[in-house]
Amino acid sequence: MNKLITYFTIKKLRQEKEKTKFNKMVWDARKPLVETQNKIDEEKKELKIERIKIKFPSWSKIFALFLFLNFTLLEIFTGWITIKSFSLASTMGIAPDFTPFITLVGAVIGQTFSYWIYSSKSKAENTQGGIVYEATMAGIQQNTNTDNEGGVG
Repeated sequence: MNKLITYFTIKKLRQEKEKTKFNKMVWDARKPLVETQNKIDEEKKELKIERIKIKFPSWSKIFALFLFLNFTLLEIFTGWITIKSFSLASTMGIAPDFTPFITLVGAVIGQTFSYWIYSSKSKAENTQGGIVYEATMAGIQQNTNTDNEGGVG
């Protein structure tokens, strides 16, 4: 009886060994495919994250937008006050007050200066010697260097 149990145990171990050997061969054949698929999936995730990533404007852009909106609202409000002042002056029969125009002129000048300063800063960054220009040129130079490596010919 012990011989019979030992025989079946050895037979079962051989079958498991052959099954394991077969599974290893299958895995060795599939492993490169699985690794390639995982790499593709990771690259897709990275590209999706890059596409979804929200790019916030720089502080200078936010500040320029704030100044532009602030001055625009001031101009609209000043225009409304001026119209009301003129209608009140014509009703009362007195000379209209032109004081709001002084504020309007200041707002227009302030808006113009803030836009001019922002444009000058942008021009300085985007021309030769500027931060953005130099970073872009370095990126282009790096891409052309990597494209030339390992090429045929």
